[in-house]
Amino acid sequence: MIVFALLAVELVCVYVLGRRVLDRLVARAAHGPAPRRWLTWGLLAPGVALHESAHAVTATALLGSVERFVPFRPRPMADGGVLLGEVRYRASRLPLLGGPIGRAAIGLAPLVLVPLVVYVAGCALVPGVAVGDDPQRLARQLVDDGLSVGVAIWLLIALSASIGLLPSRIDHQDLPRALGLLAAVALIWLLWRGGIDAVEGRRLLTDAAGPAAFAAQLLAPSAVVALVGALLLRP
Repeated sequence: MIVFALLAVELVCVYVLGRRVLDRLVARAAHGPAPRRWLTWGLLAPGVALHESAHAVTATALLGSVERFVPFRPRPMADGGVLLGEVRYRASRLPLLGGPIGRAAIGLAPLVLVPLVVYVAGCALVPGVAVGDDPQRLARQLVDDGLSVGVAIWLLIALSASIGLLPSRIDHQDLPRALGLLAAVALIWLLWRGGIDAVEGRRLLTDAAGPAAFAAQLLAPSAVVALVGALLLRP
């Protein structure tokens, strides 16, 4: 279905182009003059803080404990990169919550929670939008109502969050094992049920289309920022 293809394209934009935008911004700030560095850190700080908070909140919700939480403090690393923020946690002792699936959920949490926070912030700051409305209504209200203080604050949050939501490579280290376990569970369930016929398959796709469309709308600003940023920050 079209909505699943759109969501896949957005994820590619976020992961491929978004990574490039973030890396170039950080590299130019780290090796540039002080005004550029502080301007870049000011732009990235809200998004990185939301990113790290998503890790911390999810780790706590899965009955783990957060041992170190640094929402935003850029510092150089031995490999020449820059660490913008950090969360260290102790996973739950429960096998499911503390295993690969739980750790993968913590790692990928920013990809889900940060767009949700941006959406809720938009509902609070942009006039005429309420929680439960389609995220695309935010864009329509921006065009209809123009710029205000609340809208300007939300645009800054949305821009920063769109750059900072991408889970890092370390955040994905448990994803292969988690996907393998989920695939095994799905296969066992299918064998137990005796498979799914064409009617049931179409119904499952139809039921998933609504949440997928909502997710695609939430992720759209990040995909657009990644695309535009990659064009503007070409070498």
